Amino acid sequence: MINLKGRLEKVASMAGRCSKPADIGTDHAYLPIYLVQSGMCPMAIATDIKKGPLRKAEKNIIKYHMQDKIELRLGDGLIPVKDDGCDVIIIAGMGGVLIRDIIEKSVDTAKNAKFIVMQPMYAEEALREFLFRNGFNITEESLAKHEGKIYPVIKAAYDGISREEENFHLHIGRRLFEQRDPLLKEFLKKRIKRQERIVQGMAKSARMKESYAKENGLLTDMKKAYDQIAW
Repeated sequence: MINLKGRLEKVASMAGRCSKPADIGTDHAYLPIYLVQSGMCPMAIATDIKKGPLRKAEKNIIKYHMQDKIELRLGDGLIPVKDDGCDVIIIAGMGGVLIRDIIEKSVDTAKNAKFIVMQPMYAEEALREFLFRNGFNITEESLAKHEGKIYPVIKAAYDGISREEENFHLHIGRRLFEQRDPLLKEFLKKRIKRQERIVQGMAKSARMKESYAKENGLLTDMKKAYDQIAW
């Protein structure tokens, strides 16, 4: 049986039991193979925009004898699974802006899913802002550590309610605090270091006063949150 670690393990856990998940940008198809092998899902769809990754995915699907349970599809974003009754959509291992653009391009397909599991590699604040403003509620969020780095894994479902979120929680998900994520303090420490570099760079430019104030305010909020974490 295939074994998942780190961020992919967390993504699979958050996807949970489902009837027909679609893994967008599947690459090696490890996620759908695991979901079917483990009995969490009876079947799955794996897509990619390029033929190369799909060939790698096909080799793994054959290796684990999943040909009759995992269907490969070539195409851009959610387009290959449009109107196909996929109850769970998984988009992992991409930048937050790219994930946002994939959902925006096929937003009706995203709305019809039971929920979407997303694992942005960076720019998660852009993704969260899009989700909230377009009627997707973040129902769960968790952190996963992989090869020394920490990544957020976000679960969201469409409910049609547009929301506004404060800048700090666009960058550091509110659910991480509510769920007392055990990696949150370590994650914040890393983000504070990165934010300090951003602020220091802006301080040298007289033309970036407004942006500097915003980024420095974010840094202050990060430090305050870090000091208040007691778990």
